[in-house]
Amino acid sequence: MTARILVIDDEPALRRTLERALRSLSYDVVAVGDPHLAYELLDAGEYDLVLLDIHLQQMSGDTFFLALVRRWPRLVQRVVLMTGDPWAVKSDWPAELRRHPVLSKPFTLDVLAKAVGTALVTAEGSGQQRKRNGG
Repeated sequence: MTARILVIDDEPALRRTLERALRSLSYDVVAVGDPHLAYELLDAGEYDLVLLDIHLQQMSGDTFFLALVRRWPRLVQRVVLMTGDPWAVKSDWPAELRRHPVLSKPFTLDVLAKAVGTALVTAEGSGQQRKRNGG
């Protein structure tokens, strides 16, 4: 079964690039720039992984992450964070957020492929079943 990935990034060019890159790796991809729309998509559909930009214009990515994993606990191990800010990861973040992989922008297709593949294998290895985001 093809993994379904939700990309949340408010930079349109990067969002399109990520969408094309992940599709070239045979993933089913939905990409959005608005965290509120992402929330609606998560409520309506099923995703195996979320790529989340830490710095969103409408809401901080760390705040969105915490809301996401509380609403859909199944996704707690299915999030890869992204940032172009080398100081974005904060020591005072909750442990559940600090332990997630962080892709530092810019990254290569190889780095993206490895991060996504590792996150999916890790999540599947934890015994999580694929179901409506665990809501």
